Amino acid sequence: MKNSSILSFIFLILFSVNSFSQIEYAITLEDLEGNSFSDNDILQFDTVEYPDASFTYKIRNNTSETIKVRVEVESFSGTDGSMMELCFGECYFGVSLGQSYPINQAQPYVYIAANSTQIADGDHFFNSDPGNGDVPVEYSFRFYMCDENGDELVSQAELQTDFFINYYYSTSLGLNNLDDLKLVYYILNDKLFINSESNLSLKIYDLAGKIISENLILVGDNLIDIINLSKKQIILSFESEGSQITSKKILIP
Repeated sequence: MKNSSILSFIFLILFSVNSFSQIEYAITLEDLEGNSFSDNDILQFDTVEYPDASFTYKIRNNTSETIKVRVEVESFSGTDGSMMELCFGECYFGVSLGQSYPINQAQPYVYIAANSTQIADGDHFFNSDPGNGDVPVEYSFRFYMCDENGDELVSQAELQTDFFINYYYSTSLGLNNLDDLKLVYYILNDKLFINSESNLSLKIYDLAGKIISENLILVGDNLIDIINLSKKQIILSFESEGSQITSKKILIP
C-alpha cells in the first residue's frame, strides 16, 4: 500500500505539471473555410499568378477578450520583398524586413473580438516575384498581440501570444518532386547520402540564395560532406539531363 501511494502521488504531480505547462495559443491562423494551421506551417505555391498565388486568411482570437494584433515580416529569402502584397487591415505592395503592419499611426493594429476572427474578408498574402528560377522565394510572417501603441505583448508561461506562418514559392513544386527523379537521400554522421537512378547536377544553396557547393550526382550511391552545415537550413536544387529543376529545403540536424 505504501509503494502504491507513493506511485500515485508521483503520477499526480507529473499529471499536474503536464496539464499546467501545456501552451495555449492566443491567436491562430485559418483559411476562409475555417481550416486551422499549426504554428510555423508552410504555405506552398508553384505559381506567381493571381489568384492561384494568393492566400486569403483569418486570424482567430482564442481568448475571451477583444485583442489587438499586428503582423511582422520576420524574414525572406530569394527576393527583396518588393513584390509581396500583404493585406492585414490595410494593404501594402512591397514589404520590408523587420517591419510590422499595419503602419497607420492612428491605429497600428487590427481589432479582433473574443472567440472571433477579424472583420475584413480580403486579408491575404500574394507574391508575384518569380525569383531567379533556381532558389525558391520564401517569407516568414509573425502575427502578435499588441497594446494601444502597437507595442508587442510578451507571451506568458501558458499563453503564446504570437504565431508564425511561412509562404514558399518554387516553380519546381509544379513540375516534379524528388520521387519523380527516382532518388533517395538521407543524412548520417555529417554526410549527405544520395542514391540516384540517373545522372543529376546538384547545387546546394543557403536561404539567402548563395551557392554553398555544386556537385555531380551519378547513378548509384553518392556521398557529400556537410560537416559545416550542422543546424542550418539549406536548399537542394537538382537538375536532370532534361533541364528540369527540383528544389527541396531541408534542415541539417
